[in-house]
Amino acid sequence: MEKLKPYLTWLSEHEKIIKAAAAVVILIAAVVFFGGIGEESDNSLDFKEAEQAQSTQSDETSLQDDMDEHGGIAQGPVYVDIGGCVKSPGVYQVVEGTRLFEVIKEAGGLTPDADVSQINQAETVTDGQKVVIPAMGETTGAIESPAAGNTGSAVTSDGKININLADSNQLQELPGVGPATAEKIINYREEHGSFASKEDIKNVSGIGNKTYEKMQDMIFV
Repeated sequence: MEKLKPYLTWLSEHEKIIKAAAAVVILIAAVVFFGGIGEESDNSLDFKEAEQAQSTQSDETSLQDDMDEHGGIAQGPVYVDIGGCVKSPGVYQVVEGTRLFEVIKEAGGLTPDADVSQINQAETVTDGQKVVIPAMGETTGAIESPAAGNTGSAVTSDGKININLADSNQLQELPGVGPATAEKIINYREEHGSFASKEDIKNVSGIGNKTYEKMQDMIFV
């Protein structure tokens, strides 16, 4: 014990210095420890930000790939049969949302005798449509619906009316059809598509069996 007295005396005399040195060591250790955690956290954050940026870029690239030439999301193919006064009649594959003037361009353009006053070149075509470009002096309708048959005229020479092509005035030529019923027929075509058969006109509100019997010999599809 006597041998330890000098050391104990020294420790007692330098107690403050020892405590200060210990505090410095603890402080340095804390800085090193927490600094490493902070660096690891920053690295983790940088990785997550890079991953999110890469994901966003991938989504934008995918969306860009899906954009069609019309500026919208690309849709499935649409097939249109165009004839009449075009240079290269035939069936053309286009994208959904294509306008009639674009189909005409695909078909080589109009011939000199085409009557453009009867067609709406800005109209959007649909899959399976038959497009007939009339010549000067003809009364052929410009566009037939897929179920309209082979004639492009809303009214034939013998007065029969194509219920898929007729406008409101032409529909009112039918017995039992006034302005309100004619509008219902047109609305039905827009909502459900063309009539597959002339009997389907009975699906229109206000046209029952008796009305249909009166008009059945005057209509066709």
